[in-house]
Amino acid sequence: MDKIILTTKLSLEDYIKMNYHLLYRKWAVRFMTGIGSFMVLSLLFTFDSYIEFPWLQLLLGLFFIIGQPILVYIYARKNYNTNKRISESISYTFDKDTIQITGESFDSKFTWDKIYRVTESKNWILIWQNPQVANVVPKRDFQEEELQAFKNMISLHSKVKNKLRK
Repeated sequence: MDKIILTTKLSLEDYIKMNYHLLYRKWAVRFMTGIGSFMVLSLLFTFDSYIEFPWLQLLLGLFFIIGQPILVYIYARKNYNTNKRISESISYTFDKDTIQITGESFDSKFTWDKIYRVTESKNWILIWQNPQVANVVPKRDFQEEELQAFKNMISLHSKVKNKLRK
């Protein structure tokens, strides 16, 4: 395939799931969740040995386990509702030299050498413009042969960091 054209639209649910994915792929966040779990579980097993109940340990543990996901949900929902570009219908055109991204209120064109990285998760293809900003393309919008052609297209560009499944 010389050119792949996809049209997609992220739902609020998609956006929230993507934010969770991006948060929990970081080892530090997973580590802090583990620490929080350890803090709460240690309270359960040593409850009788305390003279005064360690409220700070309980609150910190619960924040790491429950608070972070709640904050991610609240901020993702707020961001989705206030930034209309996220919920726009977006058209992606991929060819061997460029990526064109067209929304209802914007139009961008990049050459592949300006792309920082391309990664794949179970449900998404992430096209990273830099280490902090990624365009999210749901894999459900690719047909099987288009997804393979997209992967082949990226493999032609050695400067693009490619973390795609074979």
